[in-house]
Amino acid sequence: MKKVMKVVDVIAFVILLIGGMNYLIAGLFGVDLMVLMFGTQISVIGRIVYALIGLSALLLVVTVIARTVMKNKTAKAA
Repeated sequence: MKKVMKVVDVIAFVILLIGGMNYLIAGLFGVDLMVLMFGTQISVIGRIVYALIGLSALLLVVTVIARTVMKNKTAKAA
């Protein structure tokens, strides 16, 4: 069960990362891959929301990496 949850966590993280990067690119540069795929347009407010979601994804990535590094340093010190 623990192994299955790790796989689910990794898949969820990858989806968040891809979606977040799409939102960041859409918010900062006005190029939304979903818009290109599905042919809809987003408003200025939508671009702001996309940018915030993308920045949140980047923050999550940095947080996860920082916690992993700290955990590894603590484990090596013990």
